[in-house]
Amino acid sequence: MKGPNTRPRLGIPEMDAQHDYLYGLFDRIETETSQGEMAALLHEIEGYLDFHFTSEEHFIRHYKVPNVAAHQGDHEQAAEAFFRHVASFENGSLNPARFHNAMVGWLSEHTEAVDMKYAELVRKLRSEIAESP
Repeated sequence: MKGPNTRPRLGIPEMDAQHDYLYGLFDRIETETSQGEMAALLHEIEGYLDFHFTSEEHFIRHYKVPNVAAHQGDHEQAAEAFFRHVASFENGSLNPARFHNAMVGWLSEHTEAVDMKYAELVRKLRSEIAESP
C-alpha cells in the first residue's frame, strides 16, 4: 500500500507511524544548517533507528514471521550505511542530499521488499482474530 506521498504503507498503524517518523527525520537532513543542528539530528536518527529496528524485530517475532535473521541483517546493513554517513559528517565531507536519498531510498525499498512480507501475514492474523467469536 502506498500513501498519498507515494511512500509505501504497510497497513499496520504502529509500523506505519514509525516509518512516517523516520521519513520525517530523514527529510530534515537537507534542512539542518548548522553543525550543531546536524549533530543533534544524527543523534536523534541513531536513537530512533535503534528503537525502530528493535521494535520491528520484536513485532515480527511476536507474530512468528519467518526469516527474522534476514530481516535483522537488512537492519544491520542500514545501520552500517547510516554510520558511514555519520563518519562523513565527522570528517567534514557529508553530502546531505546523498545521505537523504540513501536513507529514504533504503527505507522505501526495505518497506516494499521486506516489510510487506510480514505485513501481509500480520494483517491476515489480525483479521482472523477480529473475526473470531
